[in-house]
Amino acid sequence: MLTGDERRVVGAAQHLGLILSSDWPVVAAHLLAQGADGQAVSELAGLPRATSPWCIDQLVPEVLVELGVREMPTQQASDLVARLVGPVAATRPPADEFAAIRFLARLAPALDYPGGAIGDAYVAAEWLDCECHADSPERDAAIALEKALRTPDPLDIDPGLLRALTAQWF
Repeated sequence: MLTGDERRVVGAAQHLGLILSSDWPVVAAHLLAQGADGQAVSELAGLPRATSPWCIDQLVPEVLVELGVREMPTQQASDLVARLVGPVAATRPPADEFAAIRFLARLAPALDYPGGAIGDAYVAAEWLDCECHADSPERDAAIALEKALRTPDPLDIDPGLLRALTAQWF
């Protein structure tokens, strides 16, 4: 059964432009496996990843309607996505101890520098690579933010759907 968290996360990721057109067929297949129902979801799940983005992108609004995904403010979408970033970063190879902050900070310019977790990450990212701030309060705040991002309240999301949604994030 498709959970409310799954519906909201798909809507949030789409709202922030985090689901590539080429990823939608895989996401739709996972949605079907989770119990989503509808002609657009089925049609999208049956398309090859190599299908023209133009064809895929025309189905996405219909899929969101079939899922009952409501429009949400950017701040709400940002905070919801932030709850996914840390746990996803924790499953990746540990190449960067601040992967969650860096990912969220990259979203800030395209979203007109929102507040919340993305705004906090944008501010914290400024201090990550500066040796002169190695033992500063700003660096300590960045460490605390990364830790908080990696240990959020869990969302009820199927692991396969989560992987499909976040495949291109890092």
